Amino acid sequence: MNLRRLCDNRTPMVTRCVPMADRHGNDVLVVVAKMTYCVGADGAVLVPSLSSPIRMADVGTSDAPGASIRYPSDLVDEKPGTDVLLVGTAYPPADRPVTEMSVSVRIETGRATIQSTVKVVGTRVYYRSVLGVAPGPPAVLGPTPLVYELAFGGREDDAPSGPLVDRRNPVGVGVASDPLKLVGRCAPALEDPRAPLSSRAPAPAGFGPIAAWWSPRAERFGTHDAAWQRERAPLRPTDYNPRASSCAPADLWSEAPLAGDEQVEVLGATPDGVWRFQLPRYAPRFRSYVRGVERQHETHLDTYLIDAEARRVELTWRAAIPIPRTLELIDSVVVQGDRPFPESMVEQIRRSERAGGGGQAAGGRGST
Repeated sequence: MNLRRLCDNRTPMVTRCVPMADRHGNDVLVVVAKMTYCVGADGAVLVPSLSSPIRMADVGTSDAPGASIRYPSDLVDEKPGTDVLLVGTAYPPADRPVTEMSVSVRIETGRATIQSTVKVVGTRVYYRSVLGVAPGPPAVLGPTPLVYELAFGGREDDAPSGPLVDRRNPVGVGVASDPLKLVGRCAPALEDPRAPLSSRAPAPAGFGPIAAWWSPRAERFGTHDAAWQRERAPLRPTDYNPRASSCAPADLWSEAPLAGDEQVEVLGATPDGVWRFQLPRYAPRFRSYVRGVERQHETHLDTYLIDAEARRVELTWRAAIPIPRTLELIDSVVVQGDRPFPESMVEQIRRSERAGGGGQAAGGRGST
């Protein structure tokens, strides 16, 4: 069956249909819809002529093996709550030199505040002092990528008792079986203010996606032991937690799904220093037709990704549609907005079309 033709997309979003198995082992057709907005430094919201793609795999921050994730895969069957993610760089003030600064993201939901702050410090190395091994004084801070490679964590493969790995952030720096091994090495540039390097238990710091094999996500996939292999495989373990698909840091995950039109404030991750915006409220509705019978399918905004470098925001929804014994029995899947798309933004798309910008009218951007 041609899954591209199966999806009748009547929105300005991009969509994709992917057959998968859900956590109960049932065959489902997962329909993903993604809306992309461009947001100016002044908070003005525009619809780009080219939307962000629906990603079938994680996209790394670099080509290095095991690099941290810049953009997470959209290929999951369910995601509880809403992941809030920030991709970008820390920009120190342009008018004066500083050796440290704070970067934060804050979203007001009306019910609660979702907020995370990371301390960013200039280049420094570990040195040996009378009190032990500690980071030396920092250099003047320059633009610093907000990646986990610059946060506390890491691994030591040749540790005396076997490989030593901080499973919260295996790609970070600062982990050592003997603190003296750190002397002369760079210290983390990103710190969690609640658990800094000076504390007894430093914690990784960041705003980006956590990989599936990192803690605590890895533990949420459940127990894959001999009993599971014997009695349940290939179904997911009975202690599988749906939050295994949630990739945001703990303080950037909202159990109550966001609507998408919340007030957002990003500090320190753009050259301007302050970036505030509010997106319009617009969400998809999913329905399917099987042998002419219509069914509505639940959905919620499950990923709110802020790309401060590109000045783009991606909002993602999904629905899991039970597949009948024969996939061909599904007549169509309709993705339609929950309200008319803002007319001013429809006109932007039309102007882009007339200018040959590659956009499509708000009647639908089609499926991928």
